[in-house]
Formats: sequence, C-alpha cells, structure tokens
Amino acid sequence: MDLRKVAGECEDADCPAVYVADTGTLVFQGDVLAPGDAPRLGPGEQAVELPESVVREAIRALGW
Repeated sequence: MDLRKVAGECEDADCPAVYVADTGTLVFQGDVLAPGDAPRLGPGEQAVELPESVVREAIRALGW
C-alpha cells in the first residue's frame, strides 16, 4: 500500500497525521485509545485520537 501524507507537520513519524492510500482510503496516525476509553471495536480494529486541527488540515488538503 502506498501512502501520501495530507496532514500532520512533523517529519519524525511521531505525531498525528492523515494519509491517503493508493486504494482510495484514508489512514489515520494517532495515539491509540486505552481499552476503557475506546468504543466497542471489531477484531483487528483500533481507535486512535488526533487533534481536530489535523483533521481540518486533511479536509482542506483534499479540497472537501
């Protein structure tokens, strides 16, 4: 899978970010929520948290 970063400022891969995959899906990088804080999840799923500003940046970058 090829990913193109559309939001997130740091270059050391240690901060929230949003990517567009070559499959047309979005990939989110953020802090994984603790099990008690996460909603009910399916097998293989994780909930991540990212600042609203990163989501807004991604929306602007994608022209939505």
